Amino acid sequence: MLSNVLACEGRKCSLQLKIAASVNVTGDIRGVSVCADSAGMIGHCQIYTFGNVGKGKATGKQVDVQFKCVPVRPGQLVFVTLKTIPNYCKVMWTQRHLVPECSHEGIRDEITECITGKLAYAVDKARNMLTVKVTEAPENTDYNLRLCHKRNVICTGEGAQRTIKPQYLESSITLHYSKPLPCLCIEGWPARVDARRVQVCPFKNNLEELWSGITYDLNKEELIWEPLCPVKVSVSLCHADGGKSCQDLGNVFHSEGQKAIFSSVDPHPMLCTKFTTEVGTWIKCPFAKGNFSVWTAKITSKDGQQWAEISTWVKASFSISVCEMNPSPQCKQIEGNKFQSFSVDKMKHTVFNLSKSACEVCVCIKVQRVDVRFSVPVLQCDLQCSSWCPVPERSQDIEKILLPALIILTVILAAVLFGRMTIKDWDKKRTP
Repeated sequence: MLSNVLACEGRKCSLQLKIAASVNVTGDIRGVSVCADSAGMIGHCQIYTFGNVGKGKATGKQVDVQFKCVPVRPGQLVFVTLKTIPNYCKVMWTQRHLVPECSHEGIRDEITECITGKLAYAVDKARNMLTVKVTEAPENTDYNLRLCHKRNVICTGEGAQRTIKPQYLESSITLHYSKPLPCLCIEGWPARVDARRVQVCPFKNNLEELWSGITYDLNKEELIWEPLCPVKVSVSLCHADGGKSCQDLGNVFHSEGQKAIFSSVDPHPMLCTKFTTEVGTWIKCPFAKGNFSVWTAKITSKDGQQWAEISTWVKASFSISVCEMNPSPQCKQIEGNKFQSFSVDKMKHTVFNLSKSACEVCVCIKVQRVDVRFSVPVLQCDLQCSSWCPVPERSQDIEKILLPALIILTVILAAVLFGRMTIKDWDKKRTP
């Protein structure tokens, strides 16, 4: 029988392995021997003799043997071997025993080498600062504190390590950080060899910070997202429609800390990156400010003639089509109108003429790059027409707000005007 026991002297305790055996004495057996062995540990062997128990009429009796306890360490794998004396035919009884880790409730706060101390903290977001307090640390031992980035098992240090003398453990320590990343942790441990460490991560739910690491290589036309912390996430590109939704463009990249690379990407302001985790979904639009736009499309007119003009700063190929906004706000392709594809050289522009009847059917032009893998269609509807045409969905939302407001304002003005006329009529009646 193998069991773990605590051997304590005052407030200091150590972990030991208790070995007990029950032996049925037969024949010439005079005793038993036991050995406890482990990697990196000197073997502990003990011999127990039965004395006069095994002689004569004692044969067949059971003898209970209690061996001396063997010192062990948390998490240690121990092999225990039991033999008879004398040993016949090399027969032995062997058992392996795994000593509990320091995380075990019964020993984590009792064994000196398991005590790591506890960390409490306060966050000052304005100054990017953490105030840390250490409690329940081992007595008469220096204590180390640092910030680190946790990547799976390893926590890589960030900034200088702080060592606190025992007499100053009651004081608070300040640590400065650069970004509140979810893998940024406070790590503390007693200043001794192979000491266990304790970690707390103040920003573990702050996933929003991870989606900012998007870069774009204009020469290679590559969009790259490199996670600053290991996270299980699905990354995809999508087309922002001006509302809250973003239509996927395909090719979802599943990452658990790896870099995501999307090749052949058109850096348009409406092309966005979608991040999906178990917690939720985030959409980031790295080109929203238009800093990387490499082409433009606009409609111009003169003397009643309208045309679309496409300019580009890189050599690119486009598809262009004409669609109708009336009667629905969704742009539908006009029957008989086919897509046209053409290439435009770098630093040049191309003109696409529209018929004079464009205003009669309220047409728009839809332009999209076709020489890249990921691109979004651009809709241009700003024709110089005297007649009213429905506008795309985004403008319609503004109309829904302005139209009721104008109606209410008209009613108020009418009421005020009617009130003033009534007052004037009343004054005339009262005047002699």
